Amino acid sequence: RASNFSRMAVGNIVPTLRVCMNKACRKAGAHDTVAMLLALASTAKLEPAGLGLTAASELTAASVQLAFASSRVLSCGCLGRCGMGPNVASVETGTIFSDVYKPRSGVSLLQEELQLQIPEEAVEAYLKRAYADRAIRAGKLDDALELLTAALNQAGILRVRAAFLLASLLERRADVHDLRGHEEAARTDRQAAQRMLEHRFESIPA
Repeated sequence: RASNFSRMAVGNIVPTLRVCMNKACRKAGAHDTVAMLLALASTAKLEPAGLGLTAASELTAASVQLAFASSRVLSCGCLGRCGMGPNVASVETGTIFSDVYKPRSGVSLLQEELQLQIPEEAVEAYLKRAYADRAIRAGKLDDALELLTAALNQAGILRVRAAFLLASLLERRADVHDLRGHEEAARTDRQAAQRMLEHRFESIPA
């Protein structure tokens, strides 16, 4: 940890995390860190009134979830501590966190720095996705498919509250089907992802 990050606003600052996207952190996997933080933050409990929405019924759950997550997780330039990334800074406290790439590390930052309530099911699902990505890189497509199916079952417990996460998991499993040459299965998953993206925000259970 360090405290050399300059706060970019004063007063009623909205707590956000900034992920360094400089060369060293990109090489260490900063893009994956941003994707992880966005996916997990998107599952935080949201209320239309708290978001200032007056026409929530016209919005999809996934679009609201992604917009909220994107307002809390942003990219930035170099934070220093190069070679220790991916580095993430808390705008509110100025603290820099290094080596942020595991779902458990990500959820800790979201909960402790942003005070977001991230369901355990989302954390477990994303952890399985991370293992699936590793399996894909190793060419172990059967393992990746099994892990992504387990991740979908885990996140599915949350239903529409995890619309954005579920859609991204379905898209990732479709990618694996494509790599295996199973075009129909890939098409089915992408159609399911599209349906998930079309769920209205008002239908999210309390």
